[in-house]
Amino acid sequence: MSTTFSRRSTSYTRRTDELRLHTLHRKHIYAFRQVTSTHSRHSLILPRCILSCIIVLLSAAEANAQTSDSTNVVRLIAVGDVNLGRFVGQQILKGDTTYPFVFVADTFKQYDIVFANLESTLSDQKGETQHPRNNLIFTGPPTGARSLAHGGVTVVSTANNHAIDYGVKSQRETIRYLSESGIAFAGTALNPDDLAKPVIISRNGIDIAFFACTAIMNRTGNEWKQYVCFADTALLLPKIRVYRDSVDFIVVSYHGGDEYSERQNARTEAFAHAIVNGGADLFLGHHPHVPHGIESINGKYIVYSLGNFVFRQPQHYWTQRSFAFVAEIRKQRGATRLDSFRCLPVMTGFQPAFATDSLEAKGILEHVAQLSDPSVALDILR
Repeated sequence: MSTTFSRRSTSYTRRTDELRLHTLHRKHIYAFRQVTSTHSRHSLILPRCILSCIIVLLSAAEANAQTSDSTNVVRLIAVGDVNLGRFVGQQILKGDTTYPFVFVADTFKQYDIVFANLESTLSDQKGETQHPRNNLIFTGPPTGARSLAHGGVTVVSTANNHAIDYGVKSQRETIRYLSESGIAFAGTALNPDDLAKPVIISRNGIDIAFFACTAIMNRTGNEWKQYVCFADTALLLPKIRVYRDSVDFIVVSYHGGDEYSERQNARTEAFAHAIVNGGADLFLGHHPHVPHGIESINGKYIVYSLGNFVFRQPQHYWTQRSFAFVAEIRKQRGATRLDSFRCLPVMTGFQPAFATDSLEAKGILEHVAQLSDPSVALDILR
């Protein structure tokens, strides 16, 4: 079954609702006093119980009318690859769980949902966070889940080529530690039948389903597809159709493409188009480790690659720079859409930070705009 995460309403909202209902009640009482006063002059008296029922019904109708015209908004921020292994993992093991997100946590607090691609497992390897003979195999420690929580991360994709770097046991541990820390995740599951099911997050009256999948794995053969959701339209599109009418907004996270390439490859583009045309509202790509462009299709958005975030790769210029995708999701009169977006320039590394140098920030946004659909270029540059 899919998992739903929700946030309690504030006392302020409850008090406002109570005052509104009290006002409605007084208004309708006054109206029906006028009615009964008029009718009493003609010897027609409504029984008190019927009058009370009518007042309740009219109050509910007016409240529903106000609700249907109300607007709900969710602010989502999505970032790229987060590797809590290697050097970062060692810092976390020393007790500094705030280390990876120390410069971005305050910004994350401004958003209702924070999404990231968790590029490492979280497992107990007796102090090891990188394989001694292969630096492409790594894991974050169990307390890496606390780092995500302390940093303000809400939901992660666990479907990527590092999902079972230290075996299936490490993948199971990752699920356990994320769950214990209250971090929502999609793309892996204890039951193979649940791999393609989304996690559903509810914020401000809007239900958002997050799917996650990967096209690649650091393993040969197909056995890994029993543990990690494979990027297959035959698998995902039926699931998207199932959830389309029960949620307000659908996000699909995709891990694939060519590393360090400037643009998406044909396979990624075809897959993204199929997913968006099949019912998803937002497509978030990662794996290339560099930023790619953005495309809009009938009001739905494709972010081909969010690049790195908590990931240090100093060998390339664009592995050290990327962006966060900020979306305002609006629900009004029963319809939900991505109303607007903007891009926040990022300096990536062990401790990423949002770019404060104006020239650096401008250069990142101009690069992303150049790689994007012309129809969204101005939105990127604003």
